[in-house]
Amino acid sequence: MAAASDVFSSTNRGSQGRDDDLGDFFDKLDLHEEEFDDVVVEEEAPEMLEGIRWVALARVQTTKNFIQSAFYKDMRAAWNCSQVVRFWPIGPNLFVVQVYCLGDWDRIMEQGPWLFLNMEVLLVPYDGFTNAEEVPILYMPI
Repeated sequence: MAAASDVFSSTNRGSQGRDDDLGDFFDKLDLHEEEFDDVVVEEEAPEMLEGIRWVALARVQTTKNFIQSAFYKDMRAAWNCSQVVRFWPIGPNLFVVQVYCLGDWDRIMEQGPWLFLNMEVLLVPYDGFTNAEEVPILYMPI
């Protein structure tokens, strides 16, 4: 059997033919079906998905500095949610917001527009996995 360093050496065909090289490599491993009996692959981890339910990105449209705790307090008061609302700052004027019931989610996402110190607060649903800087936050429902 060829060493792994031989299969992935710089003298290989580069990125072209890499699939063939990997296929050859896995063929040389000589794995059998019964060796995978203990392997369980789940499509979705329900407990992980439960932890990211009703999560949004919030951005305050300003270049000015402001006190984050004042933002949290004002938004909690404006939204008047029945359950706890959690905030995590992840960038300048960018926050992850999580609520814990569907009624609160509908309220913050659809009953705006929301303002903080007369500046718009834009909200978009967030999956919790995507890089927050890459999520487009472009509009506010009015």
